[in-house]
Amino acid sequence: MSTENKTDFESADYTEYAGDYGSLIKSKLLELDKNRFAERFFNFDHLLWADDPSEITNRLGWVHLPQKMLGVADEICDFSESIRKKGFTNVVVLGMGGSSLSSEVFRNMFAPRDGFLHLTLLDTTDPDFILKTREKIDLLRTLFVVSSKSGSTVETVSLMKYFYGELAEKTDSAGEHFVCITDPGSQLIDTARKHRFTKVFINDPNVGGRFSALSYFGLVPASLTGVDIRKILQSAASVLLELEDATGGNCHESRSFRLGTFLGVMAREGRDKLGFVFSEKLFPFGYWAEQLIAESIGKDGVGILPLLDEANADAPRHGEDRVYIVFSLIGDESADAVVGRLADSGVPFMQIAVDSPEQVAAEFLRFEFAVALAGSIVGINPFDQPDVESAKTFARSFLKLYGETGELESEEPDFSENGLVFSSNRNIKSLEHLKDLVHSKKRGYISIQAYVDPGEENSKELLSLRAQIESISSVPVTLGFGPRFLHSTGQLHKGDSGEGFFIQIVSQNANDLRIPDDIGSPESVFSFGILKTAQATGDFKSLDEKGRGVIRIDISSEVAKNIGKITQLFLPQETD
Repeated sequence: MSTENKTDFESADYTEYAGDYGSLIKSKLLELDKNRFAERFFNFDHLLWADDPSEITNRLGWVHLPQKMLGVADEICDFSESIRKKGFTNVVVLGMGGSSLSSEVFRNMFAPRDGFLHLTLLDTTDPDFILKTREKIDLLRTLFVVSSKSGSTVETVSLMKYFYGELAEKTDSAGEHFVCITDPGSQLIDTARKHRFTKVFINDPNVGGRFSALSYFGLVPASLTGVDIRKILQSAASVLLELEDATGGNCHESRSFRLGTFLGVMAREGRDKLGFVFSEKLFPFGYWAEQLIAESIGKDGVGILPLLDEANADAPRHGEDRVYIVFSLIGDESADAVVGRLADSGVPFMQIAVDSPEQVAAEFLRFEFAVALAGSIVGINPFDQPDVESAKTFARSFLKLYGETGELESEEPDFSENGLVFSSNRNIKSLEHLKDLVHSKKRGYISIQAYVDPGEENSKELLSLRAQIESISSVPVTLGFGPRFLHSTGQLHKGDSGEGFFIQIVSQNANDLRIPDDIGSPESVFSFGILKTAQATGDFKSLDEKGRGVIRIDISSEVAKNIGKITQLFLPQETD
């Protein structure tokens, strides 16, 4: 790659081009030095973000995790070894949101090691996918890691109840197949003790879920799969040293400060669509970064919209609202070619280059700090999630209604097309009206929200649908699986400037699974199918309450086939 002096900052592993915004970034870095941001950050000064210290001073424990967790690395590694000696071959993480997504990053970025456990992250309420997971594992050789800060996350607790019941039919020691990771005072602790879970890991309560990759939530599953957690913590500690060096007034030399300043200044100036380009081996990092950025910055009428899969285009999409991050392995010629095209195009970008996936832990900490800094620049508290609860509240009310009446509230359909049923809050009465809306949208974004089995076949069809809609629209299109996104990008959807349009796809299920009323109980009022439907309906209501446009498409249990039908609807019509 040759950027020929077009960049504003360049080193062996970090390249930055700000275009017309270079002077603003330089000015902001000088201001950060003048205001002693680094020193105040390490002193947990809440005034960097808000006058009220609530959900700030008690959310900064992640800052010192590299050092703190090195102190308990032996405990984690000894536990991992004991599990292997007991003959476990699989670990299933039951979790939601940022506190569990890091485990998937570690699984997908690090090569499997012989003798260690194969990891599955289960963060869905779709009964078909849950059943597939149940059928492909040997229950008696599987460890379940129940991950929930509060201990009351409905998806996680429901999955725990279901799998405990499945194990109880096969063994009198079902509890030995479970460990939990939670905060002090969580009701999970009492559950674990009552049912004799193998171990309880008590996490630092001052670490928010999406900032918890380097805590027990990320490290316990990583260790079980063979990741050298001491090595990755030492990698993260290097970023901590970099930040500490910036306390002497050297913000402009810190890549972490530059990344956060770049993101914050660009968002403040209206470049709030953040495209990612990855080296293939680094792509799994994107889903974790997506939730961190979207949930932290998307509130109070502002937001940064992360866009994944941007490398699929022949050239990056340009636009006055776009910036890019190229996250690449050193020597990746295809990523370097993208950087060259970006430099030629004038679109602001940064490239972060690493020499191996092992450096991902350093990028966890770097991005966490950068997002915290960007939040300060745009004037929001990056540590709370004020709009996440609304969809949960609606879902709970629908489940209560079902418990009382045996029925769920449903929307009156607006129209049907080829077996697909459409309902909207924008009086969309025909397919032509919907297509016109997609064609004519000039600002914001379109989001596909799929409450379906997130398996590989369906994922491929959804990516094709995303690509087709994006090909006929002038705005970016995102894709997320429900209810996973409710705990991450769902905050952005309801808290940003309100220019998103949402296409909700909700499938029927070929199977359904009962959720025990309590762990070990044979009684059951709800099923996963009922829970999934209530969550989708709750999200629809929450988006509507926030003034967002949304259309729901109900499909049958032939999910891939029906997603293909939706894609066909958005194809240009042939004319004679």
